[in-house]
Amino acid sequence: MSTPTNHETSFEQAMERLEEIVSAMESDRMPLDEMVTSYEEGMTLLQICRQRIEHARQRIETIGLTADGKAELTAFDPAKAAEPAEDKTKTPARRRPAPAKTEAEEISDDIRLF
Repeated sequence: MSTPTNHETSFEQAMERLEEIVSAMESDRMPLDEMVTSYEEGMTLLQICRQRIEHARQRIETIGLTADGKAELTAFDPAKAAEPAEDKTKTPARRRPAPAKTEAEEISDDIRLF
């Protein structure tokens, strides 16, 4: 199957095709040349998925309160979303360090094709 262009492919279509490619490659019955071609197609689809996610992220608006208590819409800021919200009414509690992640947990945090 040939890969549609970026403008024609939805996120869902790209993910479905990625799943097909991974399933076929895991079957161990694919000729090497076809496997390399499928890998290239998968990488293109992965790029499309990432672009769709980034585009969606940029379109998100957040609702915040102004100093006088009125609601206002502001554009989504990924840098602010990554920062934990501080509640200045509470005293800071001591926290234990988070346990180290296992290798499997670290791998699952990334989008992996293989």
